[in-house]
This record gives sequence, structure tokens and C-alpha cells, in this order.
Amino acid sequence: MTQICVSLTDETTEGVLARMEALAPVADLFEIRGDLVLDLDLLTLLRARVKPMVFTCRSAEEGGQWRDTETRRRMNLLEAVKRGFDYVDVEFRSEFLDVMIEKSGNGLIVSYHDLAGLPDDLEGLYFRMCNKGADIVKIAVTPRSIADVGRFLEFAEQTSRGGGKPMIAIAMGPMGLISRVLAGRYGAPFTFAAAAPGSEAAPGQIPAELMADLYRARQVSAATKVYGVLGSDVTRSLSPLLHNRAFAARHLDAVYVPLQAEALPPFMAALPALGLAGFSVTRPFKTDILPYLQEVEEAAALCGSVNTVMLHDGMLQGSTTDGRGVLAPLKKHLDVKGKSVVIVGAGGAARAAALALHRKGVRVTVLARDAAKARSLAAAVGCQHGGLSDLATRPWDVLINATPLGSTPFVDQTPVPAELLRPNGVVFDMVYEPLETRLLREAKAAGCAIIGGLEMLLAQAVAQFETWTGLEAPLDVMKSAALLIAQEGEA
Repeated sequence: MTQICVSLTDETTEGVLARMEALAPVADLFEIRGDLVLDLDLLTLLRARVKPMVFTCRSAEEGGQWRDTETRRRMNLLEAVKRGFDYVDVEFRSEFLDVMIEKSGNGLIVSYHDLAGLPDDLEGLYFRMCNKGADIVKIAVTPRSIADVGRFLEFAEQTSRGGGKPMIAIAMGPMGLISRVLAGRYGAPFTFAAAAPGSEAAPGQIPAELMADLYRARQVSAATKVYGVLGSDVTRSLSPLLHNRAFAARHLDAVYVPLQAEALPPFMAALPALGLAGFSVTRPFKTDILPYLQEVEEAAALCGSVNTVMLHDGMLQGSTTDGRGVLAPLKKHLDVKGKSVVIVGAGGAARAAALALHRKGVRVTVLARDAAKARSLAAAVGCQHGGLSDLATRPWDVLINATPLGSTPFVDQTPVPAELLRPNGVVFDMVYEPLETRLLREAKAAGCAIIGGLEMLLAQAVAQFETWTGLEAPLDVMKSAALLIAQEGEA
């Protein structure tokens, strides 16, 4: 079982002690950063030890904040060895061979941090680090592409099968979150987590409570099924909360992680190494992913948009739950049959919504800034279309925003001027961050019923869970998670 090592970034010994006491129920180990503590007192720290401790004194060249001499840094590390810290982390590129020899065989971590990219010869680097007497090898890299993450995790898997010294393989930054959560898949003795949001010791660290409770990182193994959300900016996605709560409720050995990618081709190159069982697709890849799929369900093919992918025997099967994500929340407010719905936007989500509504007997009109996109969507679905300037003259019972306007970082924008909002209509904003957009605030003030993007996200997630697992989704659990999000958003 992989353990969770919480990196402490407090600047005083007293602060470190308080943090250890507070996080003792969550952490399995603590990392003491000698380069951060201004009044470092190793003896006091050891006397207050509540969990095993890792000591390091990280150089600036490898991501730390040490500003004193190398002689003083070596003395700190050697003191940690002599005082009996459980683990001492010594950098591979340091000249501290005497410290390594002293600790070898009794908790020596030999580490390497690449702040610029990914080393070419990872295998050679690993063996050279082992030859320094490492009991644990730690290699942290900075991926510049999701393809780098794939290459790095492939190396981690090969190393874990080789029977050599255990390795902690960390891809830093937002694209590498998967490496931290899935450390157990590659036999890492522990993975590093932050003490709290905003207290990260390295880019991409996840808060310890989330690592333990939401991602259940201790239980991740080579047998764990891995799912995720693919997009260009998904580190703040709420989908991991909904899906991981659902997996836990159904006692499934599965985890759901953010999959941040700069483009589809490098993601597809990384896909075999990522070892996914399925994934969600969000902006901007919902339409572009179609050519990469071997099977596409009819609704997804007709609307030209996929938000759910399942991997089965090496084949990628695509479908969409966007239609259900729109219909389910609307059903709570009105019977849509025979009603007029205006959809603002012409992307993948708009296509799926238009098709689902059209099939329910709704009079659908798609309005978009790009008239050609609106025309193409309307032709594919069989609905009406126009430009945004037509909004003032189009009748509607339901108005749906399927654009990014109103989301972070466009929170001050709205696709619909307030004067065009009509009392007693229903306004549905697909944006869920923030939970209450400018459009929804102005619609409420105008006397409209409003539906937020979180309701759509929940309905989509329920359908995705059932697609991937074949089980009934734990709706109450997922609703509770969504309600928690809503309450935190209002706080």
C-alpha cells in the first residue's frame, strides 16, 4: 500500500510541529524541508515525532529555497542522519557522497528534480541513482506535453516490473497530477501531498485530505481502473469529486483524475501508457476526438460531439451524455415538448443539446457568433439557426447558454444582454464555474427560472458512471457531492 507523505512548508519549527499535530490523522509520513525552516531544530522535531519523517534540504537548482552554503546544507543532512530521521533525501547531483554512504541501507532517498523537462535516458539515470546506495529512488520531472507524462509513466511501469529499488516517479505541474494519484500503480512506497491548498512544496501537489479521502491514493494498485476528464484546463474540474464519491459508494477499485492536455495528438500518443478504462471529454476536444474513435454511438455521430469514451479490448468507443445532461434538469421545470428553445453557441455541447431537444419535439433555434457553425449545426440536427443579433426577435420558452462566456476567466461577460431576458422563461447556463454566472443573476432578477451548469454536470456524470461500470449510479451520493459544491460556492 502506498502511503501519503505530507510536505510541510512552514517557516518555523513551531509551525512545523503544529502542522504535524493537526495532520497526524491524515498523513502516513511527514517531509521536513530544511531549506524552508528558518530556525531549524532537528532534535525538537524528532522528540515531537508522531509519524515517520523524511528530511531534506533542497537546493534552489532542484526546486528548493536553500540560500546558505553547500557546507551548511551538508551538515544539516548529516545531522538528520545521525539523529535518526526515518528517511533522508539527498540529491543525486549533490557532492554529499558521505551522507549517502552513512544513510544507505537505512532509509536513503536519492532524488533528482528536472525543472526544465524530461531527461532523455531515464533508465540510465535510475540505475546510476541506485548505484549511489539508494533505498528509494525519487525522480521528479517537468512534462511539457501530456506525451511526456505518457513516456514517464511507461518508464515507471517498466521499472516497477524490473524488481529493482522502489521508485517514486513524479511528473510535476498540472499535466502530472495523474502521476501523484497513481503512485501505487507503480509500486511507489509513498506519494507526496500538500499540507493544505496554497501550501504546495512543488508544482502540482494535491492537498493531503483530498489525496487520502477523494482520490483514495492508498488503495491504488496495478489493478485499479483509472478514469479521468480530458480537456485543456481541467485542474479545477468538479468531475473528480462526483465520480470518486460514486466509485467509493459502490466499493469499486477505481479512481478518476484530471487529464490536462495541450492538444489531442499528444494525448492519443500517451493514451496506451496512461492505462485508462475510460474518460470524459470536455472543451475543446469534444468534436475533434471523433476521428480517433473506432466506434461512435448514433446520437454522438449525429451531433458530431463526444463527451464519454470507453476503452474496450483496445478500441475506443465514444458516446455523449450531454443530451441527458440538458433534458434531466429541464424536466424538473417544464414539459419541453412543443416548447421553443434557443441555444446560444454552436460547439459540441450545443450540438448534443439541440439533437436531444429536437428528438423530444422541441422547436430548437441555434444562434451563434459564427453563422457558418450555426448553419452547419442546424443542418445536421434539423433545426433553425441564426446569428446572435437575431436573439431579440426569436421567441423562446427556454434559453440555453452553451458558450464559455460567464465562466472563469470570463466571469464579467454574458452572451445575452439583460434587456432580452423575458419573465417566466427558463434560463439554463451550462457554465458551472462560477456556480451563479452573470447570466443567471440577471435572469433571476428578470423573473426567470434558472438552471445552473452544476445540474447538467451531475446528470452527465450519472450517465457516464453507468456507461463505464454497468451499475446504477449512486444518485443520492452524487447529489450530496453536488450540493456540497453548491454550498461551498455560496460561502
